Amino acid sequence: MVEIIPPIIMGVIAGGVDLGFMIKDLSGDAKTTIAHGVGAMIPLIGLSFIAFNIEIATNSGYLPSFFQNQIAVLIILALIAAAIVHGKSAVFAKSRGPGTHETWIHSIIVGVIVAASPLIWPFIEGYLPF
Repeated sequence: MVEIIPPIIMGVIAGGVDLGFMIKDLSGDAKTTIAHGVGAMIPLIGLSFIAFNIEIATNSGYLPSFFQNQIAVLIILALIAAAIVHGKSAVFAKSRGPGTHETWIHSIIVGVIVAASPLIWPFIEGYLPF
Protein backbone atom coordinates (compact mmCIF):
# COMPACT_ATOMS: atom_id res chain seq x y z
CA MET A 1 0.00 0.00 0.00
CA VAL A 2 1.24 3.46 -0.87
CA GLU A 3 2.19 5.64 2.09
CA ILE A 4 1.07 9.27 1.72
CA ILE A 5 0.75 11.03 5.09
CA PRO A 6 3.98 9.74 6.75
CA PRO A 7 6.24 11.02 3.93
CA ILE A 8 4.63 14.45 4.17
CA ILE A 9 5.22 14.59 7.93
CA MET A 10 8.80 13.32 7.66
CA GLY A 11 9.50 15.73 4.79
CA VAL A 12 8.28 18.61 6.94
CA ILE A 13 10.47 17.40 9.82
CA ALA A 14 13.51 17.16 7.52
CA GLY A 15 12.67 20.61 6.16
CA GLY A 16 12.49 21.96 9.70
CA VAL A 17 15.90 20.50 10.49
CA ASP A 18 17.22 22.05 7.27
CA LEU A 19 15.70 25.39 8.24
CA GLY A 20 17.44 25.18 11.61
CA PHE A 21 20.75 24.51 9.90
CA MET A 22 20.10 27.40 7.50
CA ILE A 23 19.50 29.79 10.38
CA LYS A 24 22.77 28.69 11.98
CA ASP A 25 24.90 28.60 8.81
CA LEU A 26 23.67 31.47 6.69
CA SER A 27 23.61 35.16 7.27
CA GLY A 28 20.68 36.77 5.56
CA ASP A 29 17.41 38.35 6.41
CA ALA A 30 14.70 36.18 7.94
CA LYS A 31 12.41 36.34 4.91
CA THR A 32 14.90 34.80 2.50
CA THR A 33 16.04 32.20 5.04
CA ILE A 34 12.48 31.02 5.62
CA ALA A 35 11.80 31.12 1.86
CA HIS A 36 14.78 28.82 1.33
CA GLY A 37 13.56 26.44 4.02
CA VAL A 38 10.07 26.22 2.53
CA GLY A 39 11.50 25.92 -0.99
CA ALA A 40 13.74 23.04 0.07
CA MET A 41 10.88 21.33 1.91
CA ILE A 42 8.98 20.45 -1.27
CA PRO A 43 11.75 18.26 -2.79
CA LEU A 44 12.37 16.72 0.65
CA ILE A 45 8.72 15.65 0.84
CA GLY A 46 9.01 14.11 -2.63
CA LEU A 47 12.17 12.23 -1.73
CA SER A 48 10.57 11.05 1.53
CA PHE A 49 7.69 9.73 -0.56
CA ILE A 50 10.18 7.68 -2.59
CA ALA A 51 11.89 6.44 0.59
CA PHE A 52 8.60 5.31 2.14
CA ASN A 53 7.48 3.57 -1.05
CA ILE A 54 10.86 2.06 -1.91
CA GLU A 55 9.40 -1.41 -2.46
CA ILE A 56 7.25 -0.14 -5.31
CA ALA A 57 10.19 1.69 -6.88
CA THR A 58 12.67 -1.19 -6.65
CA ASN A 59 10.38 -4.10 -7.53
CA SER A 60 9.21 -2.76 -10.88
CA GLY A 61 11.33 -5.27 -12.81
CA TYR A 62 12.49 -2.67 -15.32
CA LEU A 63 15.51 -1.48 -13.35
CA PRO A 64 19.02 -2.98 -13.46
CA SER A 65 19.83 -5.34 -10.62
CA PHE A 66 21.88 -2.70 -8.77
CA PHE A 67 18.83 -0.46 -8.44
CA GLN A 68 16.71 -3.32 -7.13
CA ASN A 69 18.79 -3.26 -3.94
CA GLN A 70 16.80 -1.12 -1.50
CA ILE A 71 19.79 -0.11 0.63
CA ALA A 72 21.69 1.11 -2.43
CA VAL A 73 18.67 3.12 -3.56
CA LEU A 74 18.30 4.68 -0.09
CA ILE A 75 21.99 5.67 -0.08
CA ILE A 76 21.59 7.24 -3.52
CA LEU A 77 18.44 8.96 -2.28
CA ALA A 78 20.35 10.42 0.70
CA LEU A 79 23.05 11.75 -1.61
CA ILE A 80 20.46 13.27 -3.95
CA ALA A 81 18.69 14.93 -1.02
CA ALA A 82 22.00 16.31 0.27
CA ALA A 83 22.85 17.67 -3.18
CA ILE A 84 19.42 19.31 -3.51
CA VAL A 85 19.65 20.92 -0.07
CA HIS A 86 23.20 22.11 -0.70
CA GLY A 87 22.26 23.37 -4.15
CA LYS A 88 19.31 25.31 -2.75
CA SER A 89 21.62 27.01 -0.27
CA ALA A 90 24.08 27.84 -3.06
CA VAL A 91 21.51 30.09 -4.72
CA PHE A 92 20.59 31.72 -1.42
CA ALA A 93 20.09 35.41 -2.15
CA LYS A 94 21.18 38.30 0.07
CA SER A 95 23.77 36.37 2.08
CA ARG A 96 27.35 37.32 2.82
CA GLY A 97 29.47 36.79 -0.24
CA PRO A 98 28.85 34.56 -3.23
CA GLY A 99 28.02 30.90 -3.07
CA THR A 100 26.87 28.60 -0.37
CA HIS A 101 27.13 29.01 3.34
CA GLU A 102 25.44 25.79 4.43
CA THR A 103 28.02 23.16 5.28
CA TRP A 104 28.10 19.80 3.53
CA ILE A 105 27.76 17.92 6.81
CA HIS A 106 24.46 19.66 7.50
CA SER A 107 23.26 18.81 3.99
CA ILE A 108 24.26 15.16 4.47
CA ILE A 109 22.45 15.02 7.83
CA VAL A 110 19.25 16.21 6.15
CA GLY A 111 19.78 13.64 3.38
CA VAL A 112 20.20 10.85 5.93
CA ILE A 113 17.03 11.96 7.72
CA VAL A 114 15.14 11.72 4.43
CA ALA A 115 16.58 8.30 3.53
CA ALA A 116 16.09 6.91 7.04
CA SER A 117 12.58 8.33 7.41
CA PRO A 118 10.86 4.92 7.03
CA LEU A 119 13.01 3.68 9.91
CA ILE A 120 12.42 6.78 12.06
CA TRP A 121 8.66 6.89 11.46
CA PRO A 122 7.67 4.06 13.88
CA PHE A 123 9.25 6.00 16.74
CA ILE A 124 7.37 9.20 15.88
CA GLU A 125 3.92 8.00 14.87
CA GLY A 126 2.94 6.96 18.41
CA TYR A 127 3.23 10.57 19.56
CA LEU A 128 0.98 12.00 16.86
CA PRO A 129 -2.68 12.66 17.66
CA PHE A 130 -4.03 10.83 14.60
